[in-house]
Amino acid sequence: MPHVGAVAGRAEPELVWRIVAEMESIVRSREAHRADPVRDGDPVGDVFLVVDGWASLRRDFEALEASITAVAAQGLSFGVHVVLSAARWADIRPSLKDQIGTRIELRLGDSADSEVDRKRARQVPHGRPGRGLSHDGLHMVIALPIDVVSDSDSVAPPIPLLPTHVDYDDVVHRAAAELGTRSLLGFEERRLRPVTVDFGQHSHLLVLGDNECGKTATLRTLCREIVRTKTAAQAQLLIVDFRRSLLGVVESEHLGGYAMSPPALDALLPELLEVLRRRMPPSDVSQAQLRARSWWSGPDVYILVDDYDLVATSAGNPLTALLEYLPHARDLGLHLVVARRSGGAERAMFEPLLAGLRDLGCLALMMSGRPDEAAPFGFRRTARLPPGRGVLVSRAGDEQLVQVAWSPPP
Repeated sequence: MPHVGAVAGRAEPELVWRIVAEMESIVRSREAHRADPVRDGDPVGDVFLVVDGWASLRRDFEALEASITAVAAQGLSFGVHVVLSAARWADIRPSLKDQIGTRIELRLGDSADSEVDRKRARQVPHGRPGRGLSHDGLHMVIALPIDVVSDSDSVAPPIPLLPTHVDYDDVVHRAAAELGTRSLLGFEERRLRPVTVDFGQHSHLLVLGDNECGKTATLRTLCREIVRTKTAAQAQLLIVDFRRSLLGVVESEHLGGYAMSPPALDALLPELLEVLRRRMPPSDVSQAQLRARSWWSGPDVYILVDDYDLVATSAGNPLTALLEYLPHARDLGLHLVVARRSGGAERAMFEPLLAGLRDLGCLALMMSGRPDEAAPFGFRRTARLPPGRGVLVSRAGDEQLVQVAWSPPP
């Protein structure tokens, strides 16, 4: 029918996630604009999320239950409805069931499960599809569906999928003035719009993922975004890259140092630590200076570390010297971006620097990982994802699926 935007089965998990994300996006958009779809002439009008087989969806897509419950709780005021079927009332948790105002009870496998009338439920005949009980306990029959031919040329818009590849230049062009001084990351799933990293709000970023999942490409995109959105007087980049995967990405005056080996990192750190030490507020700093962060001047320092597991080894971790400055990062203009493989990440979170980032609530991007590994950093779970794709998690616990913009190596 022209009313249907998409139909997804168990074999199409990406589309299942996108459909629910689209429902969340519609609710958020209408809530932000206080929109009434009928009064405001919304071309989409009322939107229905239909789930056939609620127990199966809960089993196969466990993390979606909370999202659908939230849509049911918030969506009705904005013309978004949830319709679902289940074999038993017990399959529906009270938090969702309480949001369901219209309930139809057909013949149940066990009449004792009836929430209308157990005695009358036993009398609903076998082999008569559509027979059941009305809300007041009377026997009823559901009408058979009929084919409807619409005279209207309008159809429901299809549900687009998050692309598996987005070019950096295309995303920059599409974002245009929306970006401001924030660093572009890629596209997000909910509204299929550019998503950015605001280092003014989130000082640090941790990127976790399996081999060949796009961690280095993410750092390359961020390097180019910092150079694009800030002058050398505003931002200095220190790149720690023992595999030399980021060699040549930054060749402008923005590059404050490039450590391709442990000795090179040891040579860079003393000057960096001295800069941070001088930026610590002195004892005589005024409240006005503290508010304006005006007791020092100079560029923000961005430290980008690729293959962190090669830096933090059993022999030691030279970057641990930054630990005392992490809590003051916003005042000092310090930003730490760390990429590490996801294997063994749960254990690695006890390493002092990563533990410090976690405790301070840094922004985190969980890219493709093995499903049998424990999910670190509060992620719902690790999963196999296409290259460049990841779940971006903020301090508030908000998660969004993103496709990182691809920029080729130099």
